[in-house]
Amino acid sequence: MREFFIDYWFVILIAIGFAGYVIYLITKHRWTKLREMAYKMIIQAEQVITGSKKGQERFNAVLNQLYNAMPLWIRLFISKNLLEKKLQEWYELIKDSLDDGKINHSTVHEKNNNIDNL
Repeated sequence: MREFFIDYWFVILIAIGFAGYVIYLITKHRWTKLREMAYKMIIQAEQVITGSKKGQERFNAVLNQLYNAMPLWIRLFISKNLLEKKLQEWYELIKDSLDDGKINHSTVHEKNNNIDNL
């Protein structure tokens, strides 16, 4: 068995690299699908959970819904904390694109300017 690894180490290395690349592509595709689902769920949460000061409630509802919608095998690789961070990033991108139609981090600048004005 050891001789097999010694003789074919390069082929084994290429196979491991290829498998890693395939896993990377699958994961990237899954993030895209999860992001699309999150966008739809955010819109639904905005329509269903109405009222001011309910942002955290909406966020938690979307997070729980999205996490429960994920297949079990993906949950093994993506923790709820990681999904929460990604969901916050996606929300910030949505908010940024809605203010002026561009993703240019203008909402971050507005937030910083508002803090400076206090």
